[in-house]
Amino acid sequence: MVNRSIRNIFTSLLTVAICLFSMQVYAELGEKEQAYYDNYQSILQVMKKGMDSAPKTGDPSLDFLYEMIPHHEAAVSMAENILKYGSNEQVKKLATAIVHDQLKGIAQMEALLKKLKQNPQVDKAKEAAYLKVYNKAHNEMMKAMEEAKPTGNIDRDFLEEMIPHHEGAVKMASNILNYTNNEELKAIAQNIVTSQQKQLEEMKQLLQTIR
Repeated sequence: MVNRSIRNIFTSLLTVAICLFSMQVYAELGEKEQAYYDNYQSILQVMKKGMDSAPKTGDPSLDFLYEMIPHHEAAVSMAENILKYGSNEQVKKLATAIVHDQLKGIAQMEALLKKLKQNPQVDKAKEAAYLKVYNKAHNEMMKAMEEAKPTGNIDRDFLEEMIPHHEGAVKMASNILNYTNNEELKAIAQNIVTSQQKQLEEMKQLLQTIR
């Protein structure tokens, strides 16, 4: 009983210490970076909710569209966030390209979703195989994005958040190419892989220049 009480006290003290440390870290953030980070957290939660609530239709092509649309929407919001608060011109140029590309992608996916859901190609076994890879990619992405913390430089914050987001998109788009027969979706997915791989390389190079 005594040991349990000691453990409870220790746990409580440890929790308080962690909270105080977190408060100190965030207290050191500038007002601008704090506003940026708060927006990022909100965007992340909206994306997580949208992707987690995507219906499992039995058709991998439909599943992918339901999952990827909120993923793209988050990229647009993240890019708009850095355009508002960032200062690095190369990062802003990249963010502008992300907004343009992903708004176009959203429009294409929404149009295709409207068509495909009229005649789902249900294959539960194929969907299960698709979802196994998708879930791994999604979980890895979310973990990395949730663990991204303010660095003291807003532009660096954005790159460290967007890199795992793009990496997740590349993995998920590569995955659907193995499970869809729809040529229009194949073109969309291949474009995601190609364009976001290129942007990933650019972001990783930029990250080396920002301290």
